[in-house]
Amino acid sequence: MSVQRRRAPNAMFSNTRILQGGFSLIEIAIVLVILGLVLGGVLAPLSTQYENGRRNETTNILDKVLEASYGYAIVNGQFPCPDTSGDGLENRVGVNCVSPTGGLPWVTLGVGQNDAWGQPFGYQVTAVFADSSDGTGCGSATPGVSFELCSNGDITVRDSSGGGLVAQNVPALIWSMGKNWAISTSPDEGENSDGDAVFVSKIYSGLSGSEFDDLIVWVTPAILKTRMVNAGRLP
Repeated sequence: MSVQRRRAPNAMFSNTRILQGGFSLIEIAIVLVILGLVLGGVLAPLSTQYENGRRNETTNILDKVLEASYGYAIVNGQFPCPDTSGDGLENRVGVNCVSPTGGLPWVTLGVGQNDAWGQPFGYQVTAVFADSSDGTGCGSATPGVSFELCSNGDITVRDSSGGGLVAQNVPALIWSMGKNWAISTSPDEGENSDGDAVFVSKIYSGLSGSEFDDLIVWVTPAILKTRMVNAGRLP
């Protein structure tokens, strides 16, 4: 009598099938990879849109702060001093500011305290535009105004650290350090947190070693003086 041998089950088949008529493990793995790619492609743009939204929101806030600064100068004949105590109020000793740089005096200006990332704004002012004495000595002083038509600011804005000029003779400047809050070690961002009167304003960069997400606005001398003349505050 002949003995018929049973064929051994296909090992590959038995190991790759989880249920009869179901998907193989290889097929499931392929599906998971595809799902990962799809989700990654969706979430990345959403994250970018969210970040762009915060940058746009911060830009709008900065524009309002800048307008409030112009208005304060017209009404008071000077810019407010920086906030050096963290209470939102300007800090001065006698007629002079405690420091030309510090936090935005948001209470004094009547504006918001923080940017869209919940961080406080920085603020820099030229001393002769914020002191309580009349004029700067370059022409005829106007009572109640701390600067004159011939007065120049001491703040400079460049397109990179040590780069070309973007603005000069700036009386006052307000900035946000962006999402990374000055954690970056890039030279351009470092220029905006070193306490001097030189700043960098450029487009966003996420390149390693060249990160830049700061947002900056400044008082334009010609606009300031035109508005002071039109308001009858300067002759």
